[in-house]
Amino acid sequence: MEARREVRLTAVLGSATPDLRSLSSSEQRSLIETIKVRVDIADSSFRYREGRKCSTALWHERTGTPVPAGPTDSQRARIEGLLHRRYPAHHFRSPLDLRAALTGMLHRLRTGILWRDLPARFGDPQKVRWRQRTWLTDGVWPEIVKLLDENGEGVPVVSRPAVPEVVIHTVLDAEAVLSVHDGHEVVNLVKIS
Repeated sequence: MEARREVRLTAVLGSATPDLRSLSSSEQRSLIETIKVRVDIADSSFRYREGRKCSTALWHERTGTPVPAGPTDSQRARIEGLLHRRYPAHHFRSPLDLRAALTGMLHRLRTGILWRDLPARFGDPQKVRWRQRTWLTDGVWPEIVKLLDENGEGVPVVSRPAVPEVVIHTVLDAEAVLSVHDGHEVVNLVKIS
């Protein structure tokens, strides 16, 4: 009985492409179960990224500004001078090491890691993130990047998608289809990015 049902549904699928939205939810489920739909994430290293995209990464993408290498000692001194001219003393009372934080900000933009994955040597990821956001909002970040990229040796910001690329597998194993294809399993792969 079940095999005949699968043959009929497979014949319907082969002759027409129904609009799934016109089917009831139980009919949609039955159709998906019959053709044995399996959805896999194409990139096994994909990490879900909640929230919205980093505003600093967006700024780099929008302006085409590369992410510079880590600062030299002379550049660090110039950046500290820039920060001291722009911010009052309380900006520097935080336990956050601004040198390590800046290096962490650049590291994250060059590697595309999530804030929560920022190595501890750069400081508390949340505090580093807020400091970078403050610098971008206040217009200091572009000045820092310009100062660091004097030699033009920057790299593009690494950006990861918020939604993974998926591969949809369907296996049609009804007798009619198998007989047409010499008894081999038919697999239709659809890649969606």
